[in-house]
Amino acid sequence: MFLCTAAAIAAAACLNPEMVRGQEFYLHNGDRVAFYGDSITAQRFYTRDIQDFAETRYPALDAAWHNAGVPGDKATGGFAGDAGVRVSRDVEPWHPTVITVMLGMNDGDYMAPDPTVFAAYQSAYEKLLSLLRTAAPGARITLIENTPYDEITHGTEFAGYEATTEQNARATPALGRRENLAVIDDCDPVKDLLERAKATDPSLAALLVPDRIHPSEPLHWIMAEAVMRAWHVDPVVTSVAISGSQGAVVRSQRTRVTAVARHGGVLMWDQLDDALPLPLNFDNPLMEFVLRISDLADWDQETLQVTDLRPGRYILAIDGKNVGTFADGELSQGINLALRKTPMWDQARDYDGELEKRSHLEDAALILSAEMHAPANPAAVEGLRAGESESEQDAEKQLRNAAHHYRLSPAP
Repeated sequence: MFLCTAAAIAAAACLNPEMVRGQEFYLHNGDRVAFYGDSITAQRFYTRDIQDFAETRYPALDAAWHNAGVPGDKATGGFAGDAGVRVSRDVEPWHPTVITVMLGMNDGDYMAPDPTVFAAYQSAYEKLLSLLRTAAPGARITLIENTPYDEITHGTEFAGYEATTEQNARATPALGRRENLAVIDDCDPVKDLLERAKATDPSLAALLVPDRIHPSEPLHWIMAEAVMRAWHVDPVVTSVAISGSQGAVVRSQRTRVTAVARHGGVLMWDQLDDALPLPLNFDNPLMEFVLRISDLADWDQETLQVTDLRPGRYILAIDGKNVGTFADGELSQGINLALRKTPMWDQARDYDGELEKRSHLEDAALILSAEMHAPANPAAVEGLRAGESESEQDAEKQLRNAAHHYRLSPAP
């Protein structure tokens, strides 16, 4: 699914959840992450999803995040300044230790593949990387292949442009080898999903990239997943196995299970988890569609297994909230609570809500600093940045671990 410049075993691990568990996560305490790109980055979806992924999976991670995406940007820059201005204004002041770059959607000039345009794009990309290295010496830079212009799920406005965007994406690994930089493939995962979507439900498929350029919010989760695979995220949120007949913990991973008790046919216990599930929007039918035709849930595993139960159906409640009714066979095989509206999911959604608030402030600060020339501009930007910091602090409060009470009782 992606290419990286590390050894082959590391690349294989990115595709195998069992192997990923033995890998060290790419981000470390103190990292400052900057996302550089065009309007797809400026949508602030896959970038927020990456932060959601990292921070809910590792709540103790001490990292800072900054989006430096600008609509319409090319490797040379755009309306908000050339590449030199962009890097000095939008990247350097944040002193990033980690930088991702996703470009290529606008760099083909919305025409069929053209050798002159392509050569100019490659040259400009190399110059941009030189600017980034000068602005942030020692930063770990990752190139992300651009997503394709969608001529799969509906007609095209610019005939042949999908081939151009694919050409740009396919050239990124060679650029990474020349520059000795890691490369992550976001082109194939998106293209593959679009093809599966069209075969499954053409009407929903056409909503995944509604304007052929900008992926919908649910599709950004697939883009973020590709990055998190490459960064060796642990696919396990928590994993618990309990013997229903013995009222004993058989296995627990990334959580502490205590106070296991049986009262008649009711099984109860408490959990203090190390992580939270992803804040996926289950109220969005398009999100449910993406989950159904992708492997995203494989990287969001909050599994509960209860064995040795008497035949029948059981109601699972967490903190008094009914999260589902399951047959004994389902519980014996294991259920993924990350796909349910649990109190843990509520907490993750609250965290994401604070990040969304911060994203609006970040976007407003960019507009003021890059597009406006009002006398109060510096003070206004400073105020917006202070608001970002406050939202980030409010978000971090949502990551605090809390014990949850589980109750599994026979259904009437």
